[in-house]
Amino acid sequence: MFPEHCSFVFDKRRCNLPPEFIIEINDNDNNKFMIGLTCYEHKQKLEAKFVYLQREKHLPEGKINFNPIKIIHTNCITGNQEDKDEIQLKRL
Repeated sequence: MFPEHCSFVFDKRRCNLPPEFIIEINDNDNNKFMIGLTCYEHKQKLEAKFVYLQREKHLPEGKINFNPIKIIHTNCITGNQEDKDEIQLKRL
């Protein structure tokens, strides 16, 4: 599960937009570190901040990647009689 909101904070106020990208760092040993989530609106600002943090040695060196979040929808199974009947029908 991911947080419901972007990782961007300004003046102690969090962004209320849903995240659209996973922010990762690929280091020189091909390790990946997830460092945050961002909406499209704050993508460039967070990238600039993370580049700065890399220069100051607060984050590992490496390429900063923005991977789009893929949303997966599933049918909710509640365990009622309708769900049991549907499962039984699909087994036959």
